Amino acid sequence: MKKLMIAFVAALLVLTGCGSQGSSSTLTVAAPASQNGDFVAGFGSNAYDRWATNLMHVGASVFYIDRDTSEIKPNPNFVESHEVKADSEGNKTYTFKIKGGNKYSDGTEITAKDYVMAMLFRTHPAWMKVASMESTGDELLGYNAYSTGESKVFEGVKLIDDNTFSLTIDKANLPYYFEASKADISPEPMHVWFKDAKLNAEGNAFDNTPEEIQAAVEYVSTTERYKPTVVVGAYKLESYENGTTILVKNDQYAGNYEGKKPEVEKVVIRQVDSNVTVQAIEKGEVDLSPGNIEGEYINKAKELELQTVNYPRNGFGNITLKANKGPTQYKEVRQSIGYMLNRNEFVQKIAGGYGSVVNGPFGLSQWFYKDNKDKIESSLIDYTYNITKANELLDQSIYKFEKDGVTPFDASKASKDYARYDADGNKLVVKHFGSEKNSVTDLIVSQLVPAAEKAGMEYYIEQGEFATLGAYMQGREENDFNAFNLATSFTSLYDPWQNHSKYVGTGLNWSDISDPELDAAIEKVRRIEPGNREAYSEAVVEYFQLWNDLLFQIPLYSNLYHDIASNRVKGLEKVTPEMDWSKTIEYISIEG
Repeated sequence: MKKLMIAFVAALLVLTGCGSQGSSSTLTVAAPASQNGDFVAGFGSNAYDRWATNLMHVGASVFYIDRDTSEIKPNPNFVESHEVKADSEGNKTYTFKIKGGNKYSDGTEITAKDYVMAMLFRTHPAWMKVASMESTGDELLGYNAYSTGESKVFEGVKLIDDNTFSLTIDKANLPYYFEASKADISPEPMHVWFKDAKLNAEGNAFDNTPEEIQAAVEYVSTTERYKPTVVVGAYKLESYENGTTILVKNDQYAGNYEGKKPEVEKVVIRQVDSNVTVQAIEKGEVDLSPGNIEGEYINKAKELELQTVNYPRNGFGNITLKANKGPTQYKEVRQSIGYMLNRNEFVQKIAGGYGSVVNGPFGLSQWFYKDNKDKIESSLIDYTYNITKANELLDQSIYKFEKDGVTPFDASKASKDYARYDADGNKLVVKHFGSEKNSVTDLIVSQLVPAAEKAGMEYYIEQGEFATLGAYMQGREENDFNAFNLATSFTSLYDPWQNHSKYVGTGLNWSDISDPELDAAIEKVRRIEPGNREAYSEAVVEYFQLWNDLLFQIPLYSNLYHDIASNRVKGLEKVTPEMDWSKTIEYISIEG
């Protein structure tokens, strides 16, 4: 279980691939953007890859999150028993006894060794070098020494016997509001990933040569990453070609925590342009289009009497700004952009009335927002369109001169040919990359380009594929862009860990923000005792207040998601803000 699953969401692209042809055994799902084809965690998968990885890899972790209460509970299918003990120094050890009889998709039995070796593999320095977005086990005892290669053994990991293992959380990382999640792990098919793997006698290190470990890492990162052959989840990969993923039911799947197994035999995920998704569903070419936000398409689906299921979004649409390079490294510049936008227009034109403006990193359905709504709304800056305010902020920045770097900039003269510069003669230019065929990008173009000109800023926008946006934002491809439009979604484990300065440059900290006050606010959120709801809620609000001032992401809207589907699709009422269709596949069926 990752500490926080974060997802890209966009609305775009092209009708391709084969239709569902009305099959009662195949569920065809429309993805509004291209997939990356990354199906192993630790790399740059996007939201649509994640649908497939959920189907293939979710289900065998030692803990699960209850859909109704959001509690972290032991997985009844895999955990026979578990106990938690604190030692004299304050470290906490979680010991798990694994149930026998569970199998991978190829029929190989899952044992405690698979959980231990998965932890050792995912935290090994050889793996960490290629999987830059890996964060498994990073708060266990001995993680730093093991993951950097300083130690050959992982002190906080231990294989006890074929059915039992333990994980120890470092006292330095306690208390933690979602403590049990730190001891969560899923098994990996090491008989495929690393067939010659050997453990030392203590069960906390590989007893292999560096060359053997490196060979396994190369195999997984170049082969299994794109075509997993053995999995634990409800479905296994049949093919990924031309942007279309086809998965078939895994007959060895143990079922979800309620013992429920899927009925749908095959799932097809294909790219479909948002402009034609509703028509594709009406014609029977597609069965399901999850997570729609645009009022135009939602209303069209309702007119055609297609099935629409809505639920509040645990997330928000935003413009993510790079805080470590170019003009957006300066808070005054970031805040000035906030005053160049008419965010209410985004709600009306994009969400079509199915959303609201938000001033922080939250969704309107999250409990801590509901509990503190008045305090949040009164204490956060409401960035509204105000060019005078934008100019005042920029006058406080380094970009307060004319081209000569000496003469003060005169806001009354601002135009395309009269812009702001710093003392060294560098023009104020913000470079934005947005996904193509995206109504949000189009609205940013129509709003920000002319508004920025009135404040002496050149706001340059380039459009391209959503996969390219992710690669640029996460630093997987060299680029000089400062801004990106996308959306962030949260699970019930609200933990803003990825914005901590220690994740700058990893691809996890999307803004690459490094701020001591922000780090302290994040640590305060994280260091609340489990169950202390009031203290946690207060710390989250304080984090919102600082986030809102630093403004390394400009919040645009939060909204209702609408899953649009053929009336043949049943079971979508089980979808929740935290559990999308790919995590509730066991309840979905298709009538003939």
